[in-house]
Amino acid sequence: MSNNVPLDLIGVRIELPTNTPILLLRERGGDRYLPIWIGTPEATAIALAREGISTERPLTHDLAASLIEELGATLTEVVGTELRGGTFYADLKLTVGE
Repeated sequence: MSNNVPLDLIGVRIELPTNTPILLLRERGGDRYLPIWIGTPEATAIALAREGISTERPLTHDLAASLIEELGATLTEVVGTELRGGTFYADLKLTVGE
């Protein structure tokens, strides 16, 4: 049995009064939230990607998306595996050939 809780991305927000960007996730079908504090470059990259805005120079997530596409795969799930030293770690689940 899995203890994973499906989450949906709400968006990038700015926490006041510190002006720190957070990635805000919400429990699917629920009312619990998970804020993840991120850096300004990551917040900008996520916001641009969500708006479909591309940059002149590819960003890290562009490289990852290109690699997944070249493999003929689809990203189907991101599973948080660990919180260590203030950093979240995750496994990416890919599906190939569907």
